[in-house]
Amino acid sequence: MIDEVRLAFAALATHGKAEHHGLVTLAIDPVDGVYVAIDEQSRQHLLLRTPSDVEIDPGVTTLAVATRPLRIAERDVRVVDITCLFPSLSEVFDHFAAAVIQRIASSAEEPADAVRNVLASWKNFLVPPSGPPGVDKIAATLGELLVVKDAVKNSGLFDIGFWSGPFGQRHDLRGGTTAMEVKTTRAHTGYRVTIHGEDQLVPPDQGQLYLHFVRLETVHGGQFRLTAVVDELLDAGVSAEQLFRALTASGVAAVDLPATDRTTFDVLERITLPVDDQTPRIVPDSFIGGQRPPGVVDITYVIDISHDVERVLSEDEYRTVTTTVAAGPHA
Repeated sequence: MIDEVRLAFAALATHGKAEHHGLVTLAIDPVDGVYVAIDEQSRQHLLLRTPSDVEIDPGVTTLAVATRPLRIAERDVRVVDITCLFPSLSEVFDHFAAAVIQRIASSAEEPADAVRNVLASWKNFLVPPSGPPGVDKIAATLGELLVVKDAVKNSGLFDIGFWSGPFGQRHDLRGGTTAMEVKTTRAHTGYRVTIHGEDQLVPPDQGQLYLHFVRLETVHGGQFRLTAVVDELLDAGVSAEQLFRALTASGVAAVDLPATDRTTFDVLERITLPVDDQTPRIVPDSFIGGQRPPGVVDITYVIDISHDVERVLSEDEYRTVTTTVAAGPHA
């Protein structure tokens, strides 16, 4: 459905702006009574035919919802009009509209119910843009998403519930007893990574942990952009709601994605290592009694994995690990 919505809005954009407070509309086939539109301010609208007036509080300042009569294709109709008030929100609004239309098409929900149900889970994505995150945050998120993309591609599975790091889990990615920690650096040399806590490099119970190291270089016109990887995942079939939720939890709001486009990278290096007793690390067993000394409330330390590079996984081994992670089960 997202392709139909995007193509419809793109087609409307070529017709120019509407005049005299009107709308340029286009029906979304094959769902009866569903239209998209653009107004004189180039704002996007989702129009849903309704038999009676309805009241919907969107609960966000970026959308306006009203019931009004319109004349569409020589017919007088009454519609629920959902207006996207922020142009910067257009990409997220595309997916919001697709989610509403999909609910109407697949479960025969009334338009008002479909809008309310989608709003209940999308409000966190429909917030005003706050500006792009810092370069370090963009780089770290890109590093993790590159592995997420590999896992989706290698497994053929589209559920990214294995991307657990944004939600406060111990490891960035985990499926069953296999986990992966992703560390991204913008340093041109060296293999130093920062570890947070004495449990970050502890494998899952009776499982295996891997450390994936990504070296990025910030360059003008680089080959990798965060938005491009997001689009690749969405085009592959990953749920927009699931992906936007994870991005928001990681500190990159979906509405701020377009603002990250000016930050581009080249990938200089990516390697994956097993984490085991040969890995330099601090774990609970490093302390007497298996616990931090009294009064130590937090631990952050830096390790150098340069002596482990001879243990780098082969491409086939990496493909197997990412497939296993994606296959779950997920927490």
